[in-house]
Amino acid sequence: MIKARIFSPRFPSDHHLNPFFAGTYTLGDELGAGGYGFVMTARHHVEGYEVAVKFIIKSKVPDHAWWDDELLGHVPTEVMIMSLVNNDNIVKCLDLFEDDLYFYLPLSPSPDARPNFSRRPSYDLFECIEQSKHKRLSENNARYVFAQVVEAVYYLDSQGITHCDIKDENLVIDADFKVKLIDFGSAVVADPTSPRPFYSLFFGTTAYASSEILLKKPYQAPPAEIWTLGVLLSYLLTGHSPFPTEQDAIDGRMVVRETRGGGRISRAALGLMARCLERDPERRADIAEIRGHRWLQGALERGGEHETEIKA
Repeated sequence: MIKARIFSPRFPSDHHLNPFFAGTYTLGDELGAGGYGFVMTARHHVEGYEVAVKFIIKSKVPDHAWWDDELLGHVPTEVMIMSLVNNDNIVKCLDLFEDDLYFYLPLSPSPDARPNFSRRPSYDLFECIEQSKHKRLSENNARYVFAQVVEAVYYLDSQGITHCDIKDENLVIDADFKVKLIDFGSAVVADPTSPRPFYSLFFGTTAYASSEILLKKPYQAPPAEIWTLGVLLSYLLTGHSPFPTEQDAIDGRMVVRETRGGGRISRAALGLMARCLERDPERRADIAEIRGHRWLQGALERGGEHETEIKA
């Protein structure tokens, strides 16, 4: 066994890495942590590229978040999902390792699965917005970013998967405004050919929670996901939530604040936001409507022109 280098106090002092992982990667620094695990950088010994490795703490995965798979065995739902999904706007799982304490998922946000973070840094979307001149994105850049998120959600929906925690911190973006959805720790899976089930528990982020979730009503995941997209769109365009208070969200009372630095938001963008934030989940837009909305037509064809620059 090859002993783990201790870059984080999260590893027990006597912990040993999976020898196949240790023979392939060298761990770096910790990038962040959540309720079920933490993320560290690692470098491939032979090819030299860097990845982010998510360590899922087995003992912290709740009972409802496990899945029995014919090939993978008894694994967290997140592991099962990451082993299956394949989309340009979703982080790619390169391999799977485990030991007694952890599952390890080497992840790459790069389309070619060979990222070089020193050459082209990746940020979470929150950092990108904070670094922008007016603490928001231009409408053109917001449209491009949002269209990519919609493509990821549309793909997942076709597979019966709902992410359930889409927010700026769970989106990584590079210098070309290419976006990847990350962190499937709250995701749910259902048969895409059958009516979606109702849920009573919520494990996402309250600031993005839909009216029916805040009212503690049974809810379906796909309509709640659309609401989340509406909140995200408001942050992209204005730098603010569309709901000053939780009661505003419960009532579906959308308040679009003035954009920082001036500039008007187009009626088409506001119309799309309103369709996402319809209080009644049965009347709310579905992902097909969102994807086909006129504000998003041609959004992915704009090429490499960007109105703002992400600073290292």
